[in-house]
Formats: sequence, structure tokens, C-alpha cells
Amino acid sequence: MKIFGVEDLYKKLFFPELESRRIEKDYSNTTNITLCSKCGGACCKMCGCHFSPDDFEDLSFEGLKKELLKGYISIDYVDEEIIYSDIGVYILRTRNQGAPIVDMGFRNDTPCILLTEEGCKLDYEKRPTGGKLLIPDSNFKCFSRYNIRDCCYEWKPYKNVLYKLTEFFEKKDISCSL
Repeated sequence: MKIFGVEDLYKKLFFPELESRRIEKDYSNTTNITLCSKCGGACCKMCGCHFSPDDFEDLSFEGLKKELLKGYISIDYVDEEIIYSDIGVYILRTRNQGAPIVDMGFRNDTPCILLTEEGCKLDYEKRPTGGKLLIPDSNFKCFSRYNIRDCCYEWKPYKNVLYKLTEFFEKKDISCSL
């Protein structure tokens, strides 16, 4: 027997709707190339970094399409349980090895497509915010000042354009151009 209203109340209490907002970013004391080279990119071996809308000059359909056609960026769907919300959110992040451009299964178990023996293929300035705001740790337990929830907050206003891009790229096989 279903008790009406209990499920809705549960969702409102434990999975509130994610509001959009801008996240302040402090790039001081972040990525340490010496520590990163010693650990060999353990975080990059788990997954690609997530982008902030601030990483792009043109957030229109055509502007983001041009970026996605380079083949190293994916559209990921982050479901509500990961971000404790009643809705999921589309974000952009560096594509994982072997993953399609539209990666509906947000995973943290596949290396970044840009990881090489020498490190990231991108210069530091071109890297996603999620990578640039990585805080190094001498015990190799790094964390990012730009977590997945922050990323989702920032991408929420662009949900319509990301959805249209998802439809456009869904069946396309694009190689990485780097």
C-alpha cells in the first residue's frame, strides 16, 4: 500500500532541487606538478576532470559543439543520487578512454583520454577547472576545490543547450584530435 505524499516529502527533504549558482574559484595552492608526477596521475587514471562553464568563451549550441567536435570532451549525465538532488544534471568533462561523447553513466573508473606517460596533453591554462583546482597531497589523496556538486550547480542554467548537444552527438563516433 502506498502512502500518498510520503515519497514526495522524502524527495523534498533528502533530494532538494539543485539551484544554479556561480562558484568562486581560488587557484592558489592547487596543482603541484612535482607531486603529480611522483604519483603518476592517480586521479587522472580514475576519470577525466569536469569543466566549468567558465572554461568556455562561447556557451551557445554552436560554440560548445565546436569544442565537443575536438573529441576530448564528453557530455555526462550526473544523476540525482550522486548530487543529492531531485533531478540529474548534464555537465561537460574530459572524456574517459573508450567512452562515447555522450556518456550517460557518470563513472569514476576509467582513465582520462588525455593522460599520457608525461602527464596531461593539455597545457595547464587549457585544463578543466576540476583539474586546475586539484589540491595535491603528499600521501597522494588529492581532492578538488571544484567538486561534482559545484560543477552541477554551474551547468544547470545550460541544461537546454546540453540536452540539444546530447541529441546531436548521441550516435556520433568522434576521435580525439589531440
